Amino acid sequence: MDFDELSTKLKGKLFLSSMMGKCDAGFCASRSRGCSMVQFGAFVLLEEREERNTYWPDPEIDKLTEFMKDQFETYRLESSKLFGKNNIPIISANVFPCSDEDVETSASAFIKAGGDIYELNAHGGIGGDRERGTGSMLFIPEHTQKLFHWAKILVEAGGPVIIKGRGGVIPDFTYHVNQLEQIGVHAFHINVRGEKDGEQDLELLESIRKATDMFLLASGYVKDNKSAESLFSVGADCVGIATAAMNDPDIFTKINL
Repeated sequence: MDFDELSTKLKGKLFLSSMMGKCDAGFCASRSRGCSMVQFGAFVLLEEREERNTYWPDPEIDKLTEFMKDQFETYRLESSKLFGKNNIPIISANVFPCSDEDVETSASAFIKAGGDIYELNAHGGIGGDRERGTGSMLFIPEHTQKLFHWAKILVEAGGPVIIKGRGGVIPDFTYHVNQLEQIGVHAFHINVRGEKDGEQDLELLESIRKATDMFLLASGYVKDNKSAESLFSVGADCVGIATAAMNDPDIFTKINL
């Protein structure tokens, strides 16, 4: 499915935004009602890590492909049982690579496993990110060219690509989104959590909307109609819910857009 078709299914809708330690096949299936898309992960790819689990998979290509395929197939089976095979949301996965090789292998594994939209994690952190140039540190000046290089690798892999960032890392994303759009990235996802707990940085989202024609996803402190509509009102094409979905599996059906 190409991104034009996917974006039609996403436009004006809600999605489950990834939460490491939560968004596996079972959790995503249980939150599928009312979703346009679910995001697995974050999946963190780190060669030197010895312990492996659902959120720290082995980055070796065959093992990663099998892992993702199992997650996606389990999710589709569970979702079809709960909601019917015609009501299965789009599958995305938030992936946290730590090397060029991880980017290449994870893109290939994701496509082979049957995922719909790959999302590059450029918003989180696992320690050592400034030195390594990973997670949210991809947006700082010393690692910006790596962000663009990784974006090119993902676009050339052939599947739809989302890049996710977050507020508070840099003051202005204009340059970055302009470059990502020229590279061919299909969508940009911004977490708009403000400096104060519960505060959405709407000015940040609005500035990104003015800077790019890319499909724009936004998340951060969305818990009800008002907080969802606030993001749509300043330019989000699709709005994500994370924390509010942990204790309320029906949150997506309670928000009337």
